[in-house]
Amino acid sequence: MPNIPVLLLSVLLILLSSGCSEPQPPTINLYRAVHTGDIDQIERNLHWGTKVNQPGPDGLTALHVATRKGSLVIVKMLLENGADIEVQDHTGLTPLASALLARNTLVAAYLVKQGAQIDPNALLQLTVREGQADRDVVEFLVRHGAMLDSPDAQGNTPLQLAILGGHRVIAKYLVQAGADIDARDSAGRTPLELANERGETDIARMLQQFGATASP
Repeated sequence: MPNIPVLLLSVLLILLSSGCSEPQPPTINLYRAVHTGDIDQIERNLHWGTKVNQPGPDGLTALHVATRKGSLVIVKMLLENGADIEVQDHTGLTPLASALLARNTLVAAYLVKQGAQIDPNALLQLTVREGQADRDVVEFLVRHGAMLDSPDAQGNTPLQLAILGGHRVIAKYLVQAGADIDARDSAGRTPLELANERGETDIARMLQQFGATASP
């Protein structure tokens, strides 16, 4: 070998090694890689041009899966590589809604920071209806403007939705956050009357502890 200066040889070695840094093609698809949390396979898919918004067999995109799993690192990777922050799954849910239904408020906060559209009232009603509105979700949505007594299309407030679903813990979170324990539904019933009517004795007892009284 010719007598090449050490510095030049080092530069050549760096150049040669950088030429070999291209990742290998993926051996599993992006949807599966996100499900298993395989960062290496995710990077391979993204490098080799996998369609990042293509839904998987269950109708969920990779971003929906990542938000459900609460993987902020993967969510960031997908968004940085063209994932649509407003893409809807087969049921019409956005990644933000999926994150909140999975109670992943850190991911939800990041999505909002990145520009995700948020309808706090609709999301509060959705998460309560599905029984997924824990304390963090309620507080997150209230911080973003949710009105605790805003009724849905059927005239039910989030508290009334919690009672209809038998979600005692969620009902308590809502009351503690400031929900009106005397707000009447479209049929004129208070939350306590609704709880009694539906046989939700634990919820009725909780409401009474917070000062709810039956109508005269």
